[in-house]
Amino acid sequence: MKASTTTTASIALAALLTLSCAGLTDDGGIRTVLLPSEGSPLVAFRLQFEVGSIHDTPGKEGLAALTGLMVAEAGTTQRSYADLVDALYPLAASIEVNTEREVTVIGGESHRETLDEYTSYLTEVILQPAFDESDFQRNKQQLESFLKNTLRASNDELLGLEVLQQAIFDGHPYSHSPSGTVEGLATITLDDVREFYSAHYTRANLVIGVAGGYPSSYVRSLTRTLGALPEGERSLVELPEPARVEGRNFTLVEKPASSVGIHFGYPLSINRADADYYPLMVANSFLGEHRTFHGRLMQQLRGKRGLNYGDYSYIEYWHLPPFTTNPSPSVPRRQQYFSVWVRPVVPNTAHFAMRNAIFELDRLIEYGMTPEEFELTRDFLVNYSKLWAQTLSFRLGFLMDSEFYGMPNYIDEIDSRLEALTVDEVNEAIRRHLQTENFQAVFVTDNAAEVAAYLKSEEPSPMTYNSPAEDEVLEADKIIEKLPLRPTAVRTLPVEEVFETG
Repeated sequence: MKASTTTTASIALAALLTLSCAGLTDDGGIRTVLLPSEGSPLVAFRLQFEVGSIHDTPGKEGLAALTGLMVAEAGTTQRSYADLVDALYPLAASIEVNTEREVTVIGGESHRETLDEYTSYLTEVILQPAFDESDFQRNKQQLESFLKNTLRASNDELLGLEVLQQAIFDGHPYSHSPSGTVEGLATITLDDVREFYSAHYTRANLVIGVAGGYPSSYVRSLTRTLGALPEGERSLVELPEPARVEGRNFTLVEKPASSVGIHFGYPLSINRADADYYPLMVANSFLGEHRTFHGRLMQQLRGKRGLNYGDYSYIEYWHLPPFTTNPSPSVPRRQQYFSVWVRPVVPNTAHFAMRNAIFELDRLIEYGMTPEEFELTRDFLVNYSKLWAQTLSFRLGFLMDSEFYGMPNYIDEIDSRLEALTVDEVNEAIRRHLQTENFQAVFVTDNAAEVAAYLKSEEPSPMTYNSPAEDEVLEADKIIEKLPLRPTAVRTLPVEEVFETG
């Protein structure tokens, strides 16, 4: 069955979005991405500075994130942070910030009836940060607490994801968490923050995103106000190619835990601006779409074997699990990676679960997708992707991401690319980009010595079930339980050492 035909209305909208995505230059030389919606009572803002953790000074990891917090979650020269929060409260509005590897995004939403007042606060925090010592200490402690108490102690899913990225991008500007390192944060001074702000919060690095029911003169007024920022130069960082992963490498993060979390992956040579992204997107959805049950990993590992809760795969970075269900905008990256997540797993089945995930990936590589599987998955994605941009703010965010990648509007691009796609193109992309011979794997686990022993042993890991399993499952298990893992390297990393240094 072919994907549904695009309507005349959506074609017109796509044309508008594509025009907006090209980016406009207004007074002051600031790039803008606009998504007007005259009937909307809301206005959404995303002020995107092209500065992220890749710009952190070596030895001061976390400087970009801390600077972002000192702008958006701190006082100004006009009012304290407490006063700012109090002023925003009756507007039912807030100013939020997120610093990622390549960008820092500050923004929020306002009702159009309070647009002028909200804009005055938003521009105030951008142009007049106070850099108060008490705000500095509070925000530094917040980042340190996130590293120690959230990542290390309470969120194993995020912990495994960040350690996997450190392994995949070892020696690369992406290697450390945007939140920094414990030692890096300790060395950052208030003067460092002031200098970083002066160097990077400039007109050259800024992209203004506005969506919703704003007046026709509004964007020019906003751009002129933010034109008070120094002109500066774009803070572009030339990214080296990630080091090629050689063999199967395992990092065991040892911490007290009742379950095992498994992540493995390797760098990809494409991002969503590349033609191969879209056939690979279909293959990945078939293998393990995030938080859905139609992926083969989910069906085989959870549905038929009851191994764990979630089994997913990804062809780009996924922001802030487990708190996100759909892809998030405003986390663009020029370089991406493929990964598989299998978690949480009962410790005595973790060995089998890793083998099972590799088995399913090998199966996809060897046999590809059938025409029927392709049609069902493509139609699912065409419709499911519409849910990713339900809100005004998310539509604006995806549009700005498209400007970052230099491509047409991403959500519409999914429609047009997938409509013209064939199953042969998908299977060719699978063979070009997916493999199981070279990867980094991370196990978040208790008793790492025992895990290391069974990973190296190549002993069978037979499964037992509390209720009768299907004959097809039992037959496959005979192969999976003996599947060679062939680890190239196995290292143990105490959780107390994770995020300690850069």
